Amino acid sequence: MEKREYSCVKKTKKAFERSLAELSKDYQANKISVTMVCKKAQLSRNAFYFHYKDINALIEDIENDVIREAQALLEELEKLGFPKTVYATIDALIDLFESRRDTVLMLMDNTYSTSFISRLSDMYSEFNYKYYVQYNGERDSRTGYEYYYRFISSGFYGLLRRWLENPDDMTKASLKGLAYVLVKRLIVPSNPDIEQYTMPIKD
Repeated sequence: MEKREYSCVKKTKKAFERSLAELSKDYQANKISVTMVCKKAQLSRNAFYFHYKDINALIEDIENDVIREAQALLEELEKLGFPKTVYATIDALIDLFESRRDTVLMLMDNTYSTSFISRLSDMYSEFNYKYYVQYNGERDSRTGYEYYYRFISSGFYGLLRRWLENPDDMTKASLKGLAYVLVKRLIVPSNPDIEQYTMPIKD
């Protein structure tokens, strides 16, 4: 019984997420009302207010859900070890964000969230730096490392955002290949062994 109720709640929240993401294509966040979201989702205002205080609470819940899902992927891929994680994380994150394309593009719009991209960048840069340390065997004590790994992360999400906005410009396989080449060269620019970890790229 509890599992069925949980599934129902999840389905309801997903409906509100899809509704808001669809509306975000035409409206900024401050122009969208609860009534508009409910009408698009074909759900009642009572259903909305059972879960959320307002539109901002809905946006926050959606953002947290995407971040949790991305974080869970990274934690699952930790067992692969560095540098295999370089391609694996790119592959998994691109698949994840493509599957939630409209939602991710909405959250990347700073009228909806001013923290989403920063949170993603922090998560991904910390992940890559941890495995850089693992590979090199010591922690880089220079204060600039934080900026360096943020640069890598920002570049990756810049590529991803461009592709999500213009998916016909490049196949997903090509995007993964491009991101892999750029990211791995920045993370381990002097590592000749990383070539052996090049993985087949599939759509």
